[in-house]
Amino acid sequence: MVRTGDLLRRASHEVSVSLSDSQIELFELYLQELVEWNKRFNLTGIRDPEDIVIKHFVDSLSPLPYLEPSGRLLDIGPGAGFPSIPLKIAAPGLQAHLVEANRKKVSFLKHIIRTLKLESVIVLHSRFEHLDPPDQPFNIIISRAFTRLEPLLELVAPFMEPCTTLVAMLGPASAKDHPRFADCAMVESLKLNRTVSLELPRGRGRRTLLFFQRK
Repeated sequence: MVRTGDLLRRASHEVSVSLSDSQIELFELYLQELVEWNKRFNLTGIRDPEDIVIKHFVDSLSPLPYLEPSGRLLDIGPGAGFPSIPLKIAAPGLQAHLVEANRKKVSFLKHIIRTLKLESVIVLHSRFEHLDPPDQPFNIIISRAFTRLEPLLELVAPFMEPCTTLVAMLGPASAKDHPRFADCAMVESLKLNRTVSLELPRGRGRRTLLFFQRK
């Protein structure tokens, strides 16, 4: 059986992300805590450690090569911390704000932030639609909690500034879906700047990353 650290190092390299030994250690501790908490609370339906490494950790890291590794990041519906906690581990310069409505998941998020000694990470126990736009804009807004693009764009549009990049992490999409994505963006006065389709390592599924900005 492949060691967690070796698997994470190789798999993250496949999505063009390099991790230091200290970052690998943080991910190993993250995995350990997530597996233990998941025995008592239903934080994620993915329970196999190898699947967690690839389907949660590496998947969360996949947008990083296309983003600035610093600035203010807002994660909508992170659940057990995805993608914002892996992104914060790999890019410590990010100032992460996590908006999560589930109380048990909020408790885990606060626990893992303390355990990993992560700085500049704020957890907001709230539904996103109850938040007011911030005084200081976010550089990155990201979510992989939505299966459909339209409701995400509608929610996020008031938070978008010229400096903001929205990253929608969706399941597999075909080329025929791309015009629809662009049309949805135009309705909210946004533009689709980049589409990235990728295969997760070890055949663990496909992911479509959509990057939007204000028109």
